[in-house]
Amino acid sequence: MSFLSRCSAHAWILILLGAFGFIAWSDYGRAQRVDYVTHTDQEEAVIDAASPTGYADGKRWIIVPEHHNRSYQWIAETQQMLAQKEWRVRHIDSENAPYGRDVHSASPYRWWLGLIAWCDHSLTGHPYGLAAERAALWADPLLHLMFLVVTTAFVARQFGALSAGLIALGLATLYPFAGSFLPGVPDDHSLARICALWSVLPLLAAIGRAKRTTTPGGLIAETPAKKSNRITPPPPISAEIEAAEIAGEHRRTQRLFFSAGIAGGLGLWISVTNQIPVIAGITAGGFLAAWIGARRAKNTDGDAHTDAPWRAWALGGALTCLAAYLVEYFPTQLDLRLQVNHPLYGLAWLGLGELLAQITSWSKTEKSFWNRRRVVAVVLAIAAVAAWPITLILTGTRSPLSGDPLASRLSNLPNGIVAQNFSAWLARDGFTAPLAATGLPLLLIGVAGWILARRPTDAAQRITIALAFGPVLVTLAFAFSQLSWWAGCDVAWLTLLVAATMARGDAKISPLSRWLWSGFTGVILLPGLILLAPPPMPTTENIQFTRLEVEGLLERSLAHWIADHAGPTGAVVLAPPDRTTSWCFHGGLRGLGTANWENRDGLAATIRLVSATTADEALALLNQRGVTHIVLPSWDSDLDEFARWTLGRADDAFIMAIHRWSLPPWLRPLPYSVPAVAGFEGQSVVILAVTDESNRAAATARLADYFLETQQLELANSATQPLQRYPSDLGALVALAQIEKARGDTVAFTKTFDALVSNLSGGSDRSLAWDRRVSLAILLAQGQRTDLAREQVRRCLEKITAARLRSLTTGSLFRLQMLAKAYEFKITDEPLRALALKLLPAELRSRL
Repeated sequence: MSFLSRCSAHAWILILLGAFGFIAWSDYGRAQRVDYVTHTDQEEAVIDAASPTGYADGKRWIIVPEHHNRSYQWIAETQQMLAQKEWRVRHIDSENAPYGRDVHSASPYRWWLGLIAWCDHSLTGHPYGLAAERAALWADPLLHLMFLVVTTAFVARQFGALSAGLIALGLATLYPFAGSFLPGVPDDHSLARICALWSVLPLLAAIGRAKRTTTPGGLIAETPAKKSNRITPPPPISAEIEAAEIAGEHRRTQRLFFSAGIAGGLGLWISVTNQIPVIAGITAGGFLAAWIGARRAKNTDGDAHTDAPWRAWALGGALTCLAAYLVEYFPTQLDLRLQVNHPLYGLAWLGLGELLAQITSWSKTEKSFWNRRRVVAVVLAIAAVAAWPITLILTGTRSPLSGDPLASRLSNLPNGIVAQNFSAWLARDGFTAPLAATGLPLLLIGVAGWILARRPTDAAQRITIALAFGPVLVTLAFAFSQLSWWAGCDVAWLTLLVAATMARGDAKISPLSRWLWSGFTGVILLPGLILLAPPPMPTTENIQFTRLEVEGLLERSLAHWIADHAGPTGAVVLAPPDRTTSWCFHGGLRGLGTANWENRDGLAATIRLVSATTADEALALLNQRGVTHIVLPSWDSDLDEFARWTLGRADDAFIMAIHRWSLPPWLRPLPYSVPAVAGFEGQSVVILAVTDESNRAAATARLADYFLETQQLELANSATQPLQRYPSDLGALVALAQIEKARGDTVAFTKTFDALVSNLSGGSDRSLAWDRRVSLAILLAQGQRTDLAREQVRRCLEKITAARLRSLTTGSLFRLQMLAKAYEFKITDEPLRALALKLLPAELRSRL
């Protein structure tokens, strides 16, 4: 072999190293950004080794890019697994409060995250909870690199150097597939796509190995990895040696088909949604390959295909499916649940394998397909396959192929494409760089079809391409209806690339043709290379947060605020489902509805609550679920949509009454100011605490205080008339005087203030609520009655408790401490003094 030929044969190693370097470089840049965003406003993070999360008070801090809620759940479940030392997580309490919900998602990805966390803990000494957050940064990039190396080495051995080089490029730069392994976005879809590719590759390798030339002297096995420009016929060999070689080749083919079944079974374990279309595509490709094989003469190398051991493929898949089901769910959860792996899928798989075996064996004969034995086998196989859809219908189970909340997202890259389907994306955005990067690989389908139809293409190559066509066409059909499936289609595209490249890398093809083929593939992959390049390293000068990063930071801050004000008993929040996950994650809170199919009860409770038509009905449902807070962000209107879907007149719904500020006395609004962020102006959040309050005057006074503190003077003025209905209520007079002072009505303020002081002299403050006494002290100080204000501050500090501190608004808490400092009082209890400071924002705390 010439020096140039030797260099060409090993060029795939250089390409692999380049692809490895590109992935490492781009992932490092993205990890730096995730780390930078996460550490924004993280001064208060306190590490606590005793906490399951690794941080004090059960808080969490990582900001997952693109608000990928499933990543938050993987991290939290892994932390629970490590904290409780359980190798299977079967129940969580953070959703569907107060009951929690069962967990049916597969364990392998949690084990992978847990392994990375264990390594981090062993190397750095970080608490396991904190290590799990850090593991989320590198779990998928490490999977990507391992996947790249192992797959490229396998392809080099089985298909040759050219195929290995091109698949290494594809694994690193194919868009949106390569965006499935991002730092800080842990998700089992990455593991599922690895299994999907390995469900197909061994099948192609087995059929590609079957390429032979039969001569009078024996059998010449020529694999793409061992080519030369000149093939010298070997000397004649004995029939025994020839038979042994054929038997050995048959065993290798059996092993490859069986291993493909194992990979597919693992894929079913990890994600039924991702693996079913791949299995269906392999089946379609098998039928197409059988049809093409039937057109070849019996004594050609088409015979290699006719012996394809489809029963071994199905057996490997079915046994893995059963074993995984027992590992995951035995002995307590062996129920019928088809959204996840179940032996019924293994039964259907056996039926598919038998159908393929019958079609393949018939394709090499000229006899009629129908005979008694084959009819029985086909009928049983069809019954096995039909068992799955029939069970879905009879049990009323929703198909696992629908209902994915992330189906409309193309990738998890920053500012990623989100659209209902491909046609909606095209109509909205037109021809863009992401569209080009996504659509260009489809050109390979036409070229592969041309190779398939060419007469010079030999039978083994033709059958290999035909088999690879099946997964591509099936996943492509899904991709046009759900954008998330384009990454799955890319997986199938990579296997078709290997099959087509094997044909173009044949020794009979000129070097120029191979170079043109490589250039064609490079042009297809170039847009993805550009889109997958990492952003510049973030600094305080050049950082520009995306909208979803801003949402993540605001929601983390809000979750911590609610957790701090709820106290050690925790909070149960009623919020839009898409926000509930992140708030529960960051604040250690519990919620009701989320977008998980496992949490249908929690979602149903949320819909019923917001659609209640009376305050009494709403209160009963809130108490039943133990809800402590209702949180309504202006940037998410899902709860309003639930009411519109459920009721004929949405205005009658409980959620709409809240928007009109028609609040029952047991709902106390808590002022929370959303920080002003460029691009996120005008946003707000309404937080309502569910209390036992039944005093209408006190509730109206607190509502007026809320409007004043949130600078909604017009709404505060609207509370004037209701407050005037309670002339003898000291708390109502305090709120009325504050409104009059805020609007600059000196005459009215003086009149109300004098009446309040007069009432106070008669001892009307004896039964005054503690938070209203704080408001009274502040008002007396504003009215220059220092003597009275000092006495009220003293009485407030005498009766201070942690729960009462948490009940104050931020403004009231700050002013109380300012007055205490001015009057030379202080909170004597050290933990309470620390809590009073902790509940204030950093800027107000510094002013004290």
